[in-house]
Amino acid sequence: MPDKDQLTSHLDNAMYGPPKLHPDEQRRYLGTFRERVSLLMSIEQLQKGEYLSAFRAELNAHPDYQVIFNGHTGMSALQPYLQIAGSLQRAFTIVQDDFYGDSPTASGLVVIAKTAINQYPIKVEEKAFEQPAEQHAAQKDQSTLWTKIKKHLGF
Repeated sequence: MPDKDQLTSHLDNAMYGPPKLHPDEQRRYLGTFRERVSLLMSIEQLQKGEYLSAFRAELNAHPDYQVIFNGHTGMSALQPYLQIAGSLQRAFTIVQDDFYGDSPTASGLVVIAKTAINQYPIKVEEKAFEQPAEQHAAQKDQSTLWTKIKKHLGF
């Protein structure tokens, strides 16, 4: 009986490839694991193109990171991101397997490290508007008399 299980396993591996470790996680992060991801954008966010500056800033901050693009996004939407990655000489990969999905909420791109970094947050909408506490405090201290008057009067 064990021979039959081994034979079935061998045939399944030959037909479908070896089983993936954490397939749902790999589907979500375009073939890699969450612990390696630095930035995550959905297909919808890629197509809108509103986070180009956040993408450029992430690549500038981490010159050794790579990018994985979801090919289901469409080349017209990927073009500006590919140009940024190319101009900064960053390695990138385009994956287009049905395994990765093509819904608007599916991952459109991930910026990854070669090893585990466990960075939080990774979603672009959370990272793009993140301000360091020191910068936020400095902005509060720079209130002018005019802004204080407008605030007091309710404008």
